[in-house]
Amino acid sequence: MTALRAGVVGLGTMGRHHARVLAAMPGVRLIGACDPAPQAARHAVAGLPVFPDLDQLLGLGLDICVVAAPTLAHADIGTRLAQAGVHALIEKPLGASAEEGRALADAFERAGLVGCVGHIERFNPVIRAMRDRIARGEIGAVLQVTTSRQGPYPRRIRDVGVILDLASHDIDLTRWITGSPYLKVSAVTNQVTGGSSHEDLAAVAGVLEDGTVVNHLVNWLSPVKERLVTVTGQLGCLRGDLLAPALRLHRHGLRSAPDDQAAGPVADNRGVACKLATHEPLRAELEGFVAAVHGRADHIVPMRAGVEVMDVTSAILSVPRVGVEVPHGGADIAPPSPERVVAVVPPRPGEDGAAHGAAFAHAEPPAASHGDLPVLVAGYVPALNSRRFF
Repeated sequence: MTALRAGVVGLGTMGRHHARVLAAMPGVRLIGACDPAPQAARHAVAGLPVFPDLDQLLGLGLDICVVAAPTLAHADIGTRLAQAGVHALIEKPLGASAEEGRALADAFERAGLVGCVGHIERFNPVIRAMRDRIARGEIGAVLQVTTSRQGPYPRRIRDVGVILDLASHDIDLTRWITGSPYLKVSAVTNQVTGGSSHEDLAAVAGVLEDGTVVNHLVNWLSPVKERLVTVTGQLGCLRGDLLAPALRLHRHGLRSAPDDQAAGPVADNRGVACKLATHEPLRAELEGFVAAVHGRADHIVPMRAGVEVMDVTSAILSVPRVGVEVPHGGADIAPPSPERVVAVVPPRPGEDGAAHGAAFAHAEPPAASHGDLPVLVAGYVPALNSRRFF
């Protein structure tokens, strides 16, 4: 079998990792890269030609290409690759907007090309194992998913905020491990450091179509880097540390009690360590991409999935940024009026938009808050027997 001729667009931190893995993969020949920065060639794989212009790279006759350029350039680069007949994996977020992502997905589908988006957490051994155990029913029906993705400010990010850079990971992995799309989200975001013009802190709450409650905490403000995922079900919970990596299963236990004491669940603080596969997530992602180009239905994240994530991030970013000064004084200071912000995730193609939002038409406004910050409420009212589990 002839080796696939591969290229990389963008030689920042992520692009260099892609180049490293592609250069070592059997069945792939990395033949060039593109990056307009004068110093890019110094960071490339030894001997790899680096061009400042995409047309020069395309002139080498690429079969596949990985795009790790700034988000604002994804739409233009992806469109040119599709026109040139090149299969592509584009790092997340797929575009600067859901509309750009949708246009890219359309372009690759019309051209009959493999188009993927780089949601690498799907290839993390912790998330893979978590999804498998949930599918086997080990924690019963899923009730809640919580994530925490925090750490120091990344010097490499300038064109997006924490919603597109960080929360998009958690949105995709949540959709994937539960098998349910998002229905409704609410959020509080803020810009604290002034390192960019985008939000660097966010707290997101949402509801999936099957009734699962989700919470995502993301920021670029913490000196401690963490990547945590907890999935709680009717029978227990799975707690994953994506950095360790480690996964523990905690199950409910019941104790009997004398007549004068109530029986109830027993806390399980230690849980059971789950065995994990040992593979590099980026290599697994690129192997899936190459297999798809060869016509094998291995695991990839199609561009359509990236578009659905962007529909959710667009809904989150439609919520106004909140910055409220804490009043000084006694208890007689009147609290500010609560603010109700609702963002409904767009219905998927073919879904009745009216029915999609019908459950929320009669939601009651939240009660007055006694705190100092506005209250942002999703207002979810589950329909009778709405609980679904795949």
